[in-house]
Amino acid sequence: MKKIFIALVCIPFISFSQNGLLFSEYGEGSAFNKWIEVYNPSLTQSVSLDNYSYNFCWNGCDSLEWEFSISLDSGYVLLPGETYLIVHYNADTALLNASNQITNILGNGDDVVALYNKSTDMIEDIIGVFDSIGVNDGWNIGDSIHATKNHTLIRKTGVCTGNMGDWSLSDGSITDPEWIVGIKDNFDDVGIHTCYSTNSVMEFTSKNKSLIKIANILGQQSNDYNKMLLYIYDDGSVIKRIVID
Repeated sequence: MKKIFIALVCIPFISFSQNGLLFSEYGEGSAFNKWIEVYNPSLTQSVSLDNYSYNFCWNGCDSLEWEFSISLDSGYVLLPGETYLIVHYNADTALLNASNQITNILGNGDDVVALYNKSTDMIEDIIGVFDSIGVNDGWNIGDSIHATKNHTLIRKTGVCTGNMGDWSLSDGSITDPEWIVGIKDNFDDVGIHTCYSTNSVMEFTSKNKSLIKIANILGQQSNDYNKMLLYIYDDGSVIKRIVID
């Protein structure tokens, strides 16, 4: 089981939250290099994956029903700032070593995929357009044509919520694209993600615990802006955070 933090994280109390999750990375590479990463953007709330599934169907679906629904690991608790990586079982060894879940069913870049919460019967995030019949080349993101096919997609750090099933909120057709489009077979960043927003920063003020140290990834005390910092609390929890100046 892969964790975000280098140091051992000890959280004596876990509160289960209905905070939304989102896709933080998506990759279609050569051969069976296929992966998708789920991220918990909360700074304080852990989320049980008991009611989550990864749904998709071929070529944007040709019906009003999902063709595949793959449950995420029952009993797994996704900690604040933690990622959960789903990988094809024949993928590159580096991907398999970083994975949290291995499957023999992962779609291609022209297949719509959604993060589905079964307890609320809601899509929390989606890549592609559901019921878009006849899609063969994937979907565009901003100026990148067919970006979801044969590329690596990384969610921008300013995105801390999923699109709730509306791909137009992510692809750049309404606002700036939410994804960075990179070359295929680039999985250097799997298992490492963060986000920042006004709402997520304000979440710190509502919890009954005291901050005892702010350190960089080397464990040295630091208050630097625009760098990843570890916020260490008196209850033993550690939260990853970036403060943008």
